[in-house]
Amino acid sequence: MDYREITLEENGSLHVIEIAYDIKTPSIQIILENSEHIFYGDNLYSCFIKLRQKSPKTTFFCKGAKKNVYPSRASSQMSSGLMAYELQLGKQALRTNIVNIFDYEDQDLTNDPDVQLDFFKSWMASLK
Repeated sequence: MDYREITLEENGSLHVIEIAYDIKTPSIQIILENSEHIFYGDNLYSCFIKLRQKSPKTTFFCKGAKKNVYPSRASSQMSSGLMAYELQLGKQALRTNIVNIFDYEDQDLTNDPDVQLDFFKSWMASLK
């Protein structure tokens, strides 16, 4: 297990909490609302999606919650979903666009993973 501090907003209050995550058996462990939760998935990005779906009123100040951040298949396989691309419409994703999904972010956040999927689809269409 690896550990990381992240910032979140619950009920109007900011908190810095520690999460535990495992790359080998993709999972995220977190204590929310005084109870421990573990989320499993194909990769850490999918675990983070499950965490956000479980807590739709909680804002996670992480790159993985930014509307234009989405993993590629290759980045997901190489990092087990820990790394993803910060995409820009009309621009090819480069190595310089790779971000850690748990890095701090406070702009363009979403609690809805479908918003990220929609942006990804729009980004793909913008490259044609």
